[in-house]
Amino acid sequence: MFINRFPKMAALQKHRAMALGFDEELAEAIGIAEATKYAIFKNLSFKRQKERQSAAAREAKLPPLDDETFALFKLQAAGGLPFVGHRVYTAEDYKKALYGRFGEEAAKAIEAWARHIIEGCDEETLQKESRFFERCWKPHRDEDPLAFYKNS
Repeated sequence: MFINRFPKMAALQKHRAMALGFDEELAEAIGIAEATKYAIFKNLSFKRQKERQSAAAREAKLPPLDDETFALFKLQAAGGLPFVGHRVYTAEDYKKALYGRFGEEAAKAIEAWARHIIEGCDEETLQKESRFFERCWKPHRDEDPLAFYKNS
């Protein structure tokens, strides 16, 4: 089974958030929001994304947003939960993306793979997004979590 980068990023960010002191449920919401943020940035140029966000913001009423709650992740918050792409993310979104799409065995493999990577990251790396991206994500993003899980 092929596992693309999106669920791997979500799990890695979940375990990063947990290592930084967030509880598991909120960490799952952060994980899926971060994966979504990276997918948006990958698929749209910055200018095009800003134009789209501005147009969508004019069309829809946004909930009150807070830039401080998840500043470490460069995510906005709405009601104490991560807000990306005009949507609030919850732990249920995380579970649906991993467990609902890939099944329990594959999701557990992705989780174990992410936990292993995060255990090897120092606090400073976890605190800084660009450093985290370069040291924890890029070297591992194309690994097969299923192979890791079977070998551990």
